[in-house]
Amino acid sequence: MHKHLATLLSLSLTLSAAAQDNVGTAPSLTIYNQNFFVARDHLTLDLKPGANHIDFAGVTAHLEPDSVILRDLTGRPLQILEQSYRADPISQEMLLSFYEGKTIDFQIQRGEKFETFPGKIIRSGYASGVTYINGYPQGVALQPIVQVNGVLQFGLPGQPLFPALSDDSILKPTLTWQLTTTQAGRSEAEISYVSGGMTWQSDYNLVVSDGVKNSSTNSLDLVGWITMQNHSGKTFENARIRLMAGDVSKLQGSVSRNAYRLEAKAADMAAAAPVVSEKSFDEFHLYTLERPATLHDNETKQVEFVRATGIQSQRLYIYDGAQVEQYGYYSPEQVRNDPGYGTASNPKVWVMQELKNSEANHLGIALPKDAFVFTAATPTAACNSSARTASTTRPRMK
Repeated sequence: MHKHLATLLSLSLTLSAAAQDNVGTAPSLTIYNQNFFVARDHLTLDLKPGANHIDFAGVTAHLEPDSVILRDLTGRPLQILEQSYRADPISQEMLLSFYEGKTIDFQIQRGEKFETFPGKIIRSGYASGVTYINGYPQGVALQPIVQVNGVLQFGLPGQPLFPALSDDSILKPTLTWQLTTTQAGRSEAEISYVSGGMTWQSDYNLVVSDGVKNSSTNSLDLVGWITMQNHSGKTFENARIRLMAGDVSKLQGSVSRNAYRLEAKAADMAAAAPVVSEKSFDEFHLYTLERPATLHDNETKQVEFVRATGIQSQRLYIYDGAQVEQYGYYSPEQVRNDPGYGTASNPKVWVMQELKNSEANHLGIALPKDAFVFTAATPTAACNSSARTASTTRPRMK
């Protein structure tokens, strides 16, 4: 059967030898649509017998420390005596806090000349007690206070000049381990962890064409996009990416443990069918990007994942007589118990497109729920269908 469905998530069969070598060390991401993900990455461990101090600065700014798993890929026994996670990279505000009550130099430019003068840091303005909501920092910094020539002023009088960094200063979020092993040497290891700061969503554009005259049947062309947002504090180069659709909070136990369970099942399914871009298991759908992608920090990346033409749909007119806009924040029980419910009429008629998601109708792939945007191909179609509609009036899927 000829399929009109085309995907742009296929892995090229002509990979170079260098690219094949890179697959084994490339990071792997399983991204959930709930602002968290599971990351797997690689690092080299050069250990001596006994205790070893290891710093790894290749992690995110929203890592969950209790989810970290470190294992040696050669099977060498490792024992983690101690693990520390720091997500406070050095900044100007933090350095100012180290010198509160002390005098440092400041520099300003007057014309083509630079002038240096001393100033005492009364208050740095650094907010150390940062709280996190949904994986994002919510701290509020105060304005610094500096004393220059016996006079207090808010704000910095110039560019602060700091001495050398202290030995415990970090430039990126860092995991630190005290490791011990009975086998010295150099080998590759794998680290996996759960982190916040990354999510994904799907968006669909549909073009409605005229059907048979005086008929409610229309023909649709569909293009679906996957949009990934990375606010994790880390860039992932040439990552292998899987996207999980489903509500992990419905499961029993911790999010990190369940995320690992689902991620392991997803890895098994992807290994069994590497050319398949969508698989379903339990109450979840797995979408695999067969082509590696780079996700930069604070980047929004889009990938086209489905394209279909000639989808047959039926236009429906739906009228719900009760006006319910005023009940936006009510529960269904509260709406039913409202004495005024049903006394006001709704003047609107919904125009909907009903289509069957099947291979016979040029689809047959589970589509993540999200916003559908309709565009009329002709003026006649525009009269018969909503030109643009939000997710509240998306197509009815059979």
